Amino acid sequence: MRYIINTFFLTILNASFGLNLFNYWHCIGISNKIDLSKPYSINIGELPLVIWKDKKNNKLLSTINICKHMGSKLSNGKITENGCLKCQYHGLEISENDKFGEAIEYEGKLFWAIDPIKKKPEGLPYFNNNNYEKIYLEIDMECSLVDSAYNTMDLRHPEYVHSQLMGGFGSNIPPENIKCFKYKSNDRVGLSFDYSANKIIKFLNENISQTNNFHMYVYPSFSWSKVSINNKNLIIGVNLLPLEKNKTRWYITVCHNYYKSEWGKNFMKILTLTILNQDFIQMQNQYIDNDLKNAILFKHMFNDEEPILELRNMFKDYKYPDIKLCVDLYMNQK
Repeated sequence: MRYIINTFFLTILNASFGLNLFNYWHCIGISNKIDLSKPYSINIGELPLVIWKDKKNNKLLSTINICKHMGSKLSNGKITENGCLKCQYHGLEISENDKFGEAIEYEGKLFWAIDPIKKKPEGLPYFNNNNYEKIYLEIDMECSLVDSAYNTMDLRHPEYVHSQLMGGFGSNIPPENIKCFKYKSNDRVGLSFDYSANKIIKFLNENISQTNNFHMYVYPSFSWSKVSINNKNLIIGVNLLPLEKNKTRWYITVCHNYYKSEWGKNFMKILTLTILNQDFIQMQNQYIDNDLKNAILFKHMFNDEEPILELRNMFKDYKYPDIKLCVDLYMNQK
């Protein structure tokens, strides 16, 4: 009974301080770009983490990238034969008993969470289908995680940001059959619509003029979209990692059944990079997050922006993981 009561009050405490953000899986890297034979360092906001592999037990271990003796960066350490991370300042060995959070590899990416709510991160549709090719990309956007989230579910910007003249997929014909999907879990929102294809999309799809689209956002940092024509699907997953208050890394997974040839795969990669660069330009134009921006934001709304309002409600208690939140997290885990 005492455990139930303590857990109840801990949940309230975590929510009130925004600490539950860390209970969700955060993508912290693309597996094939990380050498786990040495320590890997990454920040979630202002939380510095170091990840290493205990080869003896085949385990990923993680802790805060600060030695508990005299504050050296543990990312400069050496992995020992017994799977510890040995600080090179005074030789302190950090073992599994000192771990902070959980790290796993999933769908070609590395993830971290503290006391994770779910056993594994959200998956990408068709990822395990052998008929689908996978491409991994990453890009740092000069904007907040929240601005990034709005962008992934925004219906209107493709006409302007991803216009035909710039080689994107945008069309000046408004989307049709727009539907918003709400879920009992309240941690996600879905959006479906039909979209008129421009010249590039028609080229990819034998001159078919309309695509069926579905977008999903899962709080706090995962989005995927599916563009379908007949039996062809293009799925783009975006994992968002806040690096600074106004800087967010987008880890992109492209999953498609269009081309098997190297030429075709390179074409899809170039097309995705073109679209990401168009978003990059727009994200540079986003005003920094502050109280004035928040006071002005959404004083005007267009029609069919219910998913954006759902996202706004989802993020109402979101706090950027600044140093104060990270200290609270550490003290809460002691």
